[in-house]
This record gives sequence, structure tokens and C-alpha cells, in this order.
Amino acid sequence: MLQTGRYSITNELVSEGTIPSWLQEHIEWQALSPISIPEKRKNKLMIIYPNEESRKENLSKLGSKGFAFDRKLHQTIESLHISLLADLRLPRLLPVQESFNIILHQECIIEAKKLAFPIINPIPDMDWGRGKTSQLVKLHAYLSKEGVVKSWTGPGIHSFNRILKNLEKKLGGTHPDMAYSRITDKLSDSNKPFTFIDIDGIIMLNHAPSLPKSQKKMLRAISNHCPIHQLAYPGNFRLGHHGYLLMDQYPVKSKEDLPEFIPIHEIESENSEINATIYQLKRETHSFRITSSIVRD
Repeated sequence: MLQTGRYSITNELVSEGTIPSWLQEHIEWQALSPISIPEKRKNKLMIIYPNEESRKENLSKLGSKGFAFDRKLHQTIESLHISLLADLRLPRLLPVQESFNIILHQECIIEAKKLAFPIINPIPDMDWGRGKTSQLVKLHAYLSKEGVVKSWTGPGIHSFNRILKNLEKKLGGTHPDMAYSRITDKLSDSNKPFTFIDIDGIIMLNHAPSLPKSQKKMLRAISNHCPIHQLAYPGNFRLGHHGYLLMDQYPVKSKEDLPEFIPIHEIESENSEINATIYQLKRETHSFRITSSIVRD
């Protein structure tokens, strides 16, 4: 059983744009036969992409070069959590489609008649419309992403959560709202999952700062089984320009400080000279004149 402790998470700053050349080179080496890979490229890395589009784009590039790559080494957070559900022997995801929503609505009607929602529906004979169910679905999904369902003090959610859990038992599946928290709990109380059994480390490409807390908790739990190294874009945290960081810590400053599983490479300078000119305007009306001047130059 895993003894949880300090998270194994590091980060470094990289320029915005494409995947760093040192990483892309390692990915291509990784797609070759293990026999032909040089010793310094032996570490097997899993890449977590920010979205499915960027994942498909890089896999398409590898395919166009004739590489036979292992798709399991190229994940998004969404695809990884689906893999872990099966890996950790959790019930499959329930297909939350119209048929499920009809069943859910009927369950809400039954519970409303039992005064399960005393503030929203204080009279047993009061009509429970689809709109009420729909709003609870949206609210529960948001609270689940942020991991605050249990602490929520507003009306309706705890009864609604109980209804979802009852449906999970009846249908033999995992509701998407519950998936990340269940995986996190399981990771905190299990041996290394098969998904990471031969992985030396995970490289997490730059993600937007709006990453849900439920995904953050899952990734932190994963780092107790397999180290994570983040590649984040620099920028102003307050304005949301900086890449998301799983831990509030300083980035790696030199190649000597890189984790052992990361290919040796030069660290980009955070204070690299930027070829830009700043124009300070006293009035908004000056903007058109300055813009015209820049275009002419």
C-alpha cells in the first residue's frame, strides 16, 4: 500500500508555442525499437497534453514521419482518468445521455414528493419541472469539478448527490461527476497502477490556469506513484497568463537540477530579452494615431 507523503512534482518555464525540441526529439526516439535507443534516451515518458486537439496534432506528426508510437504514452487529463477507472477496477463511466437524464428526472420527482428538496419544493404535490433537475445537474457538475460538493451549504445538492449515488448502484456504473474524486481516493490507498508500471516519469505540457481542482487533486495523487514534471508558460499570475502549476514552487533554474527522468537540456531563461516596444498613451484618442505610425514604420 502507498504511503502518501510529499508530492513528486517539479516545473520549468518554456516559451509559448510548439513542444520544446528536446522533448519532441525524445518522443521520436521513444517511438523506435528499444534496442536502438541510446542509453540517455532509455527513460520512458508519458506526455499529458492540454487538450485532445494538441494530442492528435502531435500524433499526426509522428505518424507522418513513419513512427509506430504507443498511444498510451500520449494522454490528456480526460483520457488518463478514463484509463485509470479501468486500471483501478472502478465501475465504468455511465453514459450521461438523454435516456439517463429521463431516469434521473423521474427519480427527482419521486424524491421531491418525499420532501427531499424542502426549500426548492416545499409541498409534496408541487410540480417538479425539468428545469429544476437541469439546474441541479449543472450545479452538481460544477461543484464536483471544484471538489466542494460536501462543503456546499446551498439547497438541494446533498439530496441530489444521494440520488446520483443510488442510480450508480442500480446501473452499476460511475457517474462522471464522481469519477475524479473516486480515482483520487483509490490512488491514495493502492499500489502503483498498471498504467504507470513501466513509466519513468510524466511530462505535463502547459495547461490553462483554469484547471478544475478535482483534476489537480488527481494529478497530485498520481505524482505519489509516478513523478510529474510540468512545462509551463511564464507570465503574470494575477492576469492568468502563467501556465497552471500543481504546486506553488519555484521552477527549475539549471539543467543540473532537472529530475533524473528528464532528458538533459538547457533551461530557458525566465528573463530572456524580449524584442518589443512599449507605447504609453495618455489618452485613448491617441491610440489611432500611434497605431497608424506603427503601421507606416
